[in-house]
Amino acid sequence: MVVKAHKIICVIALTALLTSCASIKMPDMDFIKFPEFKSEAENIPDYPKVADAPQKPKGLRSAEQWDKAAKDILAKKDDFPDPDLVDPKSDAEIAREMQRLRAEADAYKKDDPQ
Repeated sequence: MVVKAHKIICVIALTALLTSCASIKMPDMDFIKFPEFKSEAENIPDYPKVADAPQKPKGLRSAEQWDKAAKDILAKKDDFPDPDLVDPKSDAEIAREMQRLRAEADAYKKDDPQ
């Protein structure tokens, strides 16, 4: 019973909130009246006509043909074997390699004439 009363209170509060938002008067934002936009608004070039739009290309695939081609590619992808790790490295080896590469990058930066 408490949960039902809680839901009713939530619905009433939400309804009150939404109706109060709907009653807010929005300011008149007619940008054409502003001088910054007036000259551009008066000099708008003609819009293109629908008849001038490019024609749809011929010989397009149907949705079924696209689906079949995509499924064929996915089937080929699934046929590839997963690569085997040749020589997995330990965390210590990875840390040493990162340190070596950092030192190499620092040496390169020191050699930079700038």
